[in-house]
Amino acid sequence: MLFLRKTSIDTILSMEEIIEAVEDSLTEMALGRGFDLPRRRIHHPNRMIFGLLPGSFKEAMGAYLQTDLDRRIHHETVILYSIETGEPLILFQDCSINQLRTGAAGGLGAKYLARKDASRVAVLGSAAHAETQLRAVCAVRAITSAKVFSPTPEHRLSFADKMSRELKIKVHPVKGPEEALEESDIVIVATNSQRPVFNGSTLQEGMHVTSMANGDKARTRQEIDDTTIQRCDLLFITSKETVCVNESDIFRAVRNDVISWDRVREISDLLLGKVLGRTNEKQITLYKLQGIGIMDVAVGLRAYERLKGCSSVQCL
Repeated sequence: MLFLRKTSIDTILSMEEIIEAVEDSLTEMALGRGFDLPRRRIHHPNRMIFGLLPGSFKEAMGAYLQTDLDRRIHHETVILYSIETGEPLILFQDCSINQLRTGAAGGLGAKYLARKDASRVAVLGSAAHAETQLRAVCAVRAITSAKVFSPTPEHRLSFADKMSRELKIKVHPVKGPEEALEESDIVIVATNSQRPVFNGSTLQEGMHVTSMANGDKARTRQEIDDTTIQRCDLLFITSKETVCVNESDIFRAVRNDVISWDRVREISDLLLGKVLGRTNEKQITLYKLQGIGIMDVAVGLRAYERLKGCSSVQCL
């Protein structure tokens, strides 16, 4: 078995390759050739969380495992097994697979739902997931500028400086979410918030929104408001089963009669052409993405295929 520790997966795979792996995993699952179970979490009395996201994709099955204490302590493991022999193939320890596949999933939503001419991005949030979401959007659209808002001025200044240099675009720190959304084409909401971070009435025609915060019954997240959910002409999620099991915000919106299930589509149906995506430039679209284990397995498998002949990778 191979072992890779504290080596970010984007040193092995490009963002474009990670997006391809995520898209492939969702397509395979929709075709009945890939398998996934909804995320499960144990909440310890000291607030430590253990999370498990299993999946099976092509030649591998495995899982993403997470320990987290209020984001102050966070570790992730992705382990893959052979579907033929059952033997372990590779263990990734703290290699940012989850962060990067989540960003890639957001990029996939922008690829299929944002306007073709979308070039300006609003980012609400400034931590690692916000960075990865912006990188992924830049991989699928010709982005020329971005604005970032975070409640902490130092954080948004640091984000703007770092991402401007890395992505070679103008990233401007702004003082509020309304200023961030003004004249933007794509809105990335990547926060840990328990309440909405912008007013959905400020969304403009033609915008695409990516929202990634998903809690569960024990830890509620609600970074977008009911107005945002109601105003979207097209609303896509990753997995209805995961939404229902974890009782995340889209589930609560349906339960509370904000919207009905007939307005909610899985993005895999869009990938297979079963439903239409954006049909005009004025539609507001929302991709409320949920991370699922098959994505981690797919990204891990692609990295494993590249690493298995590499002499610098440790064997256990």
